[in-house]
Amino acid sequence: MKFNLNPQQKLAVQADDKPLLIVAGAGTGKTSTLTGRLAYLIEKGVPADKILALTFTNKAAKEMSERVANSEWQITNGDKPSTIIRKPFIGTFHSLGARILRVEAKLAGRDHNFAIFDTSDSMQIIRKLLKTEFSKDKEKEYMGAGEISHEISRLKNGVVSRGEILKSPEDGELVIKIFHRYEKELQKNNAFDFDDLIEKVTDIFKKHPEVLKKYQKRFHHILIDEYQDLNNKQYELVKLLVGDSPRISVVGDDQQMIYSFRGSNFSIFMDFEKDWPEANVVLLEENYRSSSNIIKAASSLISNNVNQKPKTLWTKKENGAFIRITETADEEDEAYWMAGQIESRIMNNELRTLTEGKAKNKNSIIHNSQFIIPSIAVIYRTNAQSRAIEQELIEKGISYRIYGGLRFYERKEIKDIVAALRYAQNPKDEVSKERLEKNIAKGRFSKFRETLYGDESSASPAELIHSFLDSTEYLDIVGRNFLNADERRENIAELLHFASEFTDLPSFLEQIALLQPMDNMANDKEPSAISHTPYAVNLMTIHLSKGLEFDYVFIAGCNEGLLPHSRSVSSQNETEEERRLMYVAMTRAKKELSISFYDIPSRFIGEIPQELVEFESLVSGNNNISDLDDEERYITLD
Repeated sequence: MKFNLNPQQKLAVQADDKPLLIVAGAGTGKTSTLTGRLAYLIEKGVPADKILALTFTNKAAKEMSERVANSEWQITNGDKPSTIIRKPFIGTFHSLGARILRVEAKLAGRDHNFAIFDTSDSMQIIRKLLKTEFSKDKEKEYMGAGEISHEISRLKNGVVSRGEILKSPEDGELVIKIFHRYEKELQKNNAFDFDDLIEKVTDIFKKHPEVLKKYQKRFHHILIDEYQDLNNKQYELVKLLVGDSPRISVVGDDQQMIYSFRGSNFSIFMDFEKDWPEANVVLLEENYRSSSNIIKAASSLISNNVNQKPKTLWTKKENGAFIRITETADEEDEAYWMAGQIESRIMNNELRTLTEGKAKNKNSIIHNSQFIIPSIAVIYRTNAQSRAIEQELIEKGISYRIYGGLRFYERKEIKDIVAALRYAQNPKDEVSKERLEKNIAKGRFSKFRETLYGDESSASPAELIHSFLDSTEYLDIVGRNFLNADERRENIAELLHFASEFTDLPSFLEQIALLQPMDNMANDKEPSAISHTPYAVNLMTIHLSKGLEFDYVFIAGCNEGLLPHSRSVSSQNETEEERRLMYVAMTRAKKELSISFYDIPSRFIGEIPQELVEFESLVSGNNNISDLDDEERYITLD
């Protein structure tokens, strides 16, 4: 078995057949350990095709499969090795569910050629049901399709029960009624939705013990990655498959549980030893990713959480640079500072590469037009924060990409509002008119158009946006029809903030128009399209950064109200999850970590030891971080 393992990893890999919990800190090599565990089981004689390895993303499943393919496992038959022909099942929970349903579909009222409906397909069914079932009562305000879809998903994933939904008498009855009709529509269409891939399998297993027994015999050993992210229905599926067997190995980190909004149940990870009292527990604490100062700072921060399994992250790496904390005047000032810092690192790296290249003459890196490219990431709590950062990067000609999302001006709600502003400026703009009539309906568009006949010609961009939102009830449309309504509202608020800097509409629209052509060129396939350098800066939310690593990390907007978010501090559990978000963001950095804020500094900044910090205020010019504790800063919070 060709794996270079440290003592703790080896202990986890070679553990006996008791239930195994591997508590793996950030950057401690959990994937190598889990893959090594899989290899060890095969070398020990477990048939490869009787091993089930479950992950949460296709990316993680692909990575594990590639490591499996490259591990060159061999099983010894006397003196002759034999190649493994059979393979373990390595995939996501949902891919496993789809595989099982292809065989057992009849037990769920479908045939094996069923379709899998995505979110838009499901929303289409729910919208249709709302129109046909409830269109008669015009005076009644019902929940929107997005809200109902969200509740149905929570119900299927075991996040809420029917009884809990029915506690809201009117809306609860609506959700349950739509749910039953929705299920019939899915069956009529010979389709499952995404949540069904787990919910329907657990239902089949509970109703048909003989089928469950077949799959319990099919999988001799079960391995699960990111165990801290399980929701109730996934946990139920695991418990059913494991049954009375002790052969379950899981890996995860309670300090990186950041998906409660998706239904992840923190207690599932914490209660592993209650579920399996004979469990072995192995701690992976040696970090291979980050400098010592980053590890010390992140560890000090997360130690303030009460609900966690004790472990001490450490590294053999040098101390490295101090954690840089910078105070700016506002988000524009922060973005300007950040873009300058990124530009400086790019230029320094080019100069260093050029110097090294000249020393190598004809075979130099420069001669072959190849650069050693450092990885740079800007990480933030909400998508709306990308607007100012994108704008400054474009201004400096620094290429960037939004990881796993759309650029600010490509987001639907932003395009709708910009279309309204364009129409307000130019009523001959048929393209904007058609977009609005399609997306908000002709009646609502007419109400907005009527507002333009008054004194709106002299209105500021921000006033026009408010007029559009009010006359069309656009925020209501967003709230009723989109699963991520809060995020979209934050994007709109950010556009309003930017618009407030302009007094006339033409100037505002011109600024947006000048940004977009360059913005559109900076796509993921051609990260260097708008820059003279081959660098691409990665912009992403903290949630999307999990599992990634970068040489240089900038955490933007570490303010009270953003991180921790104002919607997530009403309880200790919520505050602790926000602290875990900060921890995840910090531990993405390998070499340098920069944290910036404006207005009220995040409480989390005060939890980083001062001896690890280099502080700079671009507002007061004071570089004494202890001044952040000045009570006057927090008066606005009262």
